[in-house]
Amino acid sequence: MTNIVIVGGGFAGVNAFLELDKQLHRKAGLGGKAQVTMISESDKFLFVPLIHEVATGTLSPDDVGQPIRQITDRCLRFVEAKVESIDVDKQEVMYSRAGFKETISFDYLVLAAGAQTNFFGVPGAAEHALSLKNIKDARALKNRFIDNFVQAEQASAAEQQRLLRFVVVGGGPTGVELAGEMSDFFRQLKKAFPRFAAEPEIVLVEATDRLVCKMEGWFGEQTAGILQRKGNVRVVCGAKVSEITQQGARLDHEFIETACVLWAAGVQARDVPITAAKGLERDNKTKRIKVNNYLQVPLYENVFVAGDQAWIFDKEEKQPYPMRAQFAVREGKRAGSNIINILEGKPLSEFDWNDMGIIVSLGKGGALAKIGNIKLSGFLAWWLYRTA
Repeated sequence: MTNIVIVGGGFAGVNAFLELDKQLHRKAGLGGKAQVTMISESDKFLFVPLIHEVATGTLSPDDVGQPIRQITDRCLRFVEAKVESIDVDKQEVMYSRAGFKETISFDYLVLAAGAQTNFFGVPGAAEHALSLKNIKDARALKNRFIDNFVQAEQASAAEQQRLLRFVVVGGGPTGVELAGEMSDFFRQLKKAFPRFAAEPEIVLVEATDRLVCKMEGWFGEQTAGILQRKGNVRVVCGAKVSEITQQGARLDHEFIETACVLWAAGVQARDVPITAAKGLERDNKTKRIKVNNYLQVPLYENVFVAGDQAWIFDKEEKQPYPMRAQFAVREGKRAGSNIINILEGKPLSEFDWNDMGIIVSLGKGGALAKIGNIKLSGFLAWWLYRTA
């Protein structure tokens, strides 16, 4: 029996399993000869691009999650546990659950543990800022929003301003989508609190000179315009956050008093301790593991890395593939199919994927999209976003 272990139940891990499951049961020569085990801290697959809508009440948690055990009607060995370490020389994964540590051996490994928040070493950020990576975070955010409104109802005018001012750090896709949804949510929430002297305010802080700086200029200009027209969003570009305290956020030339700072400034590969005597190389900035064009760790051909954990070079764009869902989906599938190729003695296939486009939602009825060379904005883009 060939043991294949997948670490992570996100876009890359789930799609690696689906590809393996499909091919193992399609091919008579392989059926019953391999066991696939997935290890994940959560028993639900989470559609991460939509969790900001859970935080603002547009969607319920059940709308963005699906039990992993239900993704196939065939047998998947699923282990709900935290991976403590991986030894690629011994071909073992150590994990813990219910207070006990266990070890599982593998012949082939797909490392797809995803990403974690990157606070970039900003003092106080990890302690005082809220992030948004899972359903627990989304619930905590929504509760904080409502708690601040409740507290403000009994506060002085000056304290109301602090309680009803929310700072979002990071003007990338996550930050702007969150700010847009928060704007709509606060407008609805304020109807239940008509006695406020202060108006809820969202301050969106971006370190570069424009929003969504990794996209073309059209996105940045349109995004800033849409958010500012909402009336309760203030955009601050070209300012770095140097410290976060219980009282607020310190920028280069300004201290913003607030009772709630939300961190959406970036991510890096999740830290999974790995022992590898032959060595493996990581990208200094994102901590992603560098792999070859087949998604293999160069000195360990039975170890594949996919999704936000994988650093793979796009030969056409002359830069690494981005940490986005559509790439994680395809990388997971390619990792699964290449393991099948090895088992059948076939040549491996290189990973090569063109960006399908990008859609940014900025609140109900408003979005921006670029599909190929076609640009869309407003309700049509928002409808396309929700459909996708």
